Amino acid sequence: MEHPVTKRMVFEHFAGRLSPLQRRLMEEWLESPQHQEIYYTWLEEWEHQNLQYVADSEEALRKSLTQLGEMPDQRPEEVKPSRTWLTFRRLSVAALLLLSLSACFYAGFDRIFYKTFETGYGQVKQITLSDGTLVTLNAHSSLQVPRFTFLANSRRAFLKGEADFDVKHLPDHQPFRITTERNFQVTVLGTKFTVFARSRKTQLVLKTGKVQIDYTKDHRSEKLLMKPGELVSLDQKGRLQRKQVPSPTPYDAWKDHRYEFNHTSLEELSYMLEENYGLEVDIKNPPLRKETTSGSYQARNADELLQLISQLFEINYNRQNNHVTFSQ
Repeated sequence: MEHPVTKRMVFEHFAGRLSPLQRRLMEEWLESPQHQEIYYTWLEEWEHQNLQYVADSEEALRKSLTQLGEMPDQRPEEVKPSRTWLTFRRLSVAALLLLSLSACFYAGFDRIFYKTFETGYGQVKQITLSDGTLVTLNAHSSLQVPRFTFLANSRRAFLKGEADFDVKHLPDHQPFRITTERNFQVTVLGTKFTVFARSRKTQLVLKTGKVQIDYTKDHRSEKLLMKPGELVSLDQKGRLQRKQVPSPTPYDAWKDHRYEFNHTSLEELSYMLEENYGLEVDIKNPPLRKETTSGSYQARNADELLQLISQLFEINYNRQNNHVTFSQ
């Protein structure tokens, strides 16, 4: 049975609007390390959507020192509070200062305990993790790893977007786990593969080695062992597809700013433009969406890719800032 905790419910938790029963469900849900990673990722997203007051710790310290007598007090001399009142006030100010600093710490919790690698639109970045694993992030993607327990407990990472992995095999056979937003988890020891994890689907292509996929099907947890040359994809409705591919090369060609098309539709290319370059694409002629193309091509930026698409499909395009229109 699928756990009743949803992203919306977690957001309600952050806002302090859960019932006692819901809070208990949250506690059970958070017992899973996988859910803890998702929890902190959603916390960062919720904080960005609901900007909180961030205390100015230096200003708070200055005011506190002023009130504690370290700086001149401006009150009239004839007003002399009792020693008891001074002690109470000092304790109160110290408590307020502690709360202010705690607020700063809480707001930066995710940044303190997790390290996030990100790429912008059109950017590709290569990263070497502390265990020796090599990761190449595609455009508009992020990879989050624990700062302090990455090697001590387990090797975990949370991916949004698309990345190519060359996982380092360790002498103690410690597994490497990658989780996406849709609870699609990959467990490996040492292998090479490419993961695509965006809103429309999650996909993995295995090059070498062996990986285990954990996913949810019909409200049940399922496991799947993949072999080299296989592609597994999970769509928005939770439907999983598994197939053998002739070569994994087309799925990581973006690392070299190359695009390999195999009967790729204009609609699929419009998704690529949106996800990798942040463009809003409008195809004026509906039949054009299903037109396809094949071949291997080089394009280092959005403009080169747009020109290439225009030539391949023999169509026109008009770009106004981030809005692109394709027409015949």
